[in-house]
This record gives sequence, structure tokens and C-alpha cells, in this order.
Amino acid sequence: MSSRQPCAWKKETQVSALNTVHFRSSLRTLPWLPTTHKHTRRMAAQAVNNDNPLPAPAPKAKKANLASPLFLHENREAGCVVVSGDRKFYLFGKLFIKRTLRKHEWGKHSNGKQTWTAVPSASMPQRYRNDVAIQEYLRQRTNIPLPAFTQTFEDDGATYLVSQRIEGAGMYELSLEDRKVAQKELDQYIATLKSLRSETPGVPGVSNPDDQLLVAPPRLFHSRLNYHTCWRPRSDVKGDFVLSHGDLGQHNVLVDPKTLKITAIIDWEFGGFWPEWFESPFWTRHGGSWALEGEEDDTERCRAWLRAYCEPVEQEHLPTCREKLGSLRWTPTTSDGEDSDAEPEKGEAAAQETESEPAAQEVLLEPTPEETETGPAA
Repeated sequence: MSSRQPCAWKKETQVSALNTVHFRSSLRTLPWLPTTHKHTRRMAAQAVNNDNPLPAPAPKAKKANLASPLFLHENREAGCVVVSGDRKFYLFGKLFIKRTLRKHEWGKHSNGKQTWTAVPSASMPQRYRNDVAIQEYLRQRTNIPLPAFTQTFEDDGATYLVSQRIEGAGMYELSLEDRKVAQKELDQYIATLKSLRSETPGVPGVSNPDDQLLVAPPRLFHSRLNYHTCWRPRSDVKGDFVLSHGDLGQHNVLVDPKTLKITAIIDWEFGGFWPEWFESPFWTRHGGSWALEGEEDDTERCRAWLRAYCEPVEQEHLPTCREKLGSLRWTPTTSDGEDSDAEPEKGEAAAQETESEPAAQEVLLEPTPEETETGPAA
């Protein structure tokens, strides 16, 4: 039995006011978002309820060396409805978009004595790729309701996921009687998932063994334990593996509140062919996809399986365009395409001068020598 419970702010970030749960469900666990920032979530709720993203507010005077979720949210660009600890969320008409934060957007925090950077997990790009691969696999083989399309791409150190915007209510928002109706339909989709089996663990639809990277469910690891790790199944592992969602709770099941029909099951980032016991039936009750008080906690059993049958693959954060081009040297050329020796020093000086200005602007958000990548122990 387990006494392990999610922390209080994690529970409070379940935004019940949002109508577009495709957006809301992604906000249910805003990393390191303090409970004092409840009005940030209310602003996000208002943006979705009005069916139009709020215009970006006018910049307010803030400490320039801190970039908290609230600071980034209040200074977000047009179309962005909220900024969490590791992602930005956008609504554009029928599109739902989320992207990872670029390095200069990482949150800076201070307790008055020290300042630290809240570094998002480097596994986020792989999570998005797995989500796309699994949904495509399911569209071809099942009738499980999903967004009509989901794609991912990378740009300037950020990974984007673009999908159809799905309207509906979270299953957990329904009354007890209505949840029982939706549960009957959900049980059918669960049975469909369990019928999809494989002799090897991994992500369906991925043929290259080097690209076979599972991402462990969020209940298994945290910022101080395998935070940036994906898992590559060993080639000699054989058995009977079941396609699992990996994070299937009522927050990831969208329901039409009028017809009580399920409109979509979303967020397949932690899915794949796992042992059948790897995912507990968290979807049968209200609450997150982790063991609550009084429920069996299989965390250590799942971790032991990963370490025994998979190889840990540490991920690195995507480089920005500035980092990619930082080592390149600009050389002026003549109209004939040949290198010019006329003013080499001037060309180099101009390049250095051009590069110096952005660096001065970014230094306010870049970590200082006193900053560390992890905050003080909780």
C-alpha cells in the first residue's frame, strides 16, 4: 500500500473552468507553478471559454533577471493562451499547438539567497514524436477517437506539436452518473488497446531500432531521477507486450457533455508496447494517473523492469539557431564568389559587432555564475 500523494499545488492545477480540455489536460501538472499564481490559470480559462485567445498584455515592470511562469505568461505573444513551466500553448481557430520552451525562456527562481534555473526535461521532443507515431498507428487500426491529425516539427531550439483542436469536457468533470455512462464506452477502447500486442516492447510504427525510445510515465521519475532519460528496449527482450497509453486518467478523456460520447483520448506521449501490468486502471476513478493513498504503488516494480530490460539514453536539449551558427565565421566574398582580402578586418569586426548586441540583450535571461540548474531541495 502507498502513502505517496501528489503535492497540493499539483492537485490545484486541474483547471475546471476550461471548456477545451485538450488544452486544459496539458495544464493539469504545471511544473513548479506556485499556487499563488491562480489568476494565471484563470486568464487561461477565460481565453478558452471566450473561444479567442487573450491579447498579449502590455509588458509590466519585472525583475529582469527572473523569468517566472507568471512573467512569461503576462508577456506572451499573440495567440499564446498560457505559459507553463516547460511549454507554451496556443489556440488558432481549429488548431491546438504546444511547444517546448527555448533556453532563454526557462524559468528563473530565487529564494532571496540563491537563484536557480528550472530546466525542463530534455525528453520532451521524444515525447511529442512518440505521441504522433502512436496516434497514426491507432488511426490505421482502430476506431479509438483521436484528433484528425497530429504533427511535430522543430524550430530554433523548440519542438512543436500541432493537432486538431478537440472540444469537450474532461471525463473527471462529469457527474458520477454521467461518468458511469462514459466509462462503458471507454472500457471498449481499453479492450481494443489490450488486443494490440507485440513480441517486443517499444513504440509502434517505428522501424529503426535506434529510434525506438520509450518515455517512462511521469509517475516513475522526477527532476532528480532520470529526468532527461528515454529508454531503448534491449534487442533480446521478448514476451507479450500490450499497447498502453502510459498516462491514461480521466483528465485525458474528452467527452461531449450533451451526448456523453467520448470525443477523443489525447496525450499519448508516454505510450507504447509495455508489459500489461505496467499501467494501472487509473481511468476508473477521479484523480491523476498515479497511485493515491490506499492504492498499490507499483513505482519500484516499473523502475526495476526499465533498468533490467532497457538501456537508458540521456537526451540533450535542442540547440538554438544561435548555438548552431555560433562556431561559424563570416567571410566577405566578391561578386565572383571568391574570398575578398580587401577588408577582412572590417568584415570580422562587423560580424563581432552584430553578434555583440543580441548577447547583451539575452544576458538578462541567461544564467549567471551564481545560478544553478536545480533549485534547493524541496
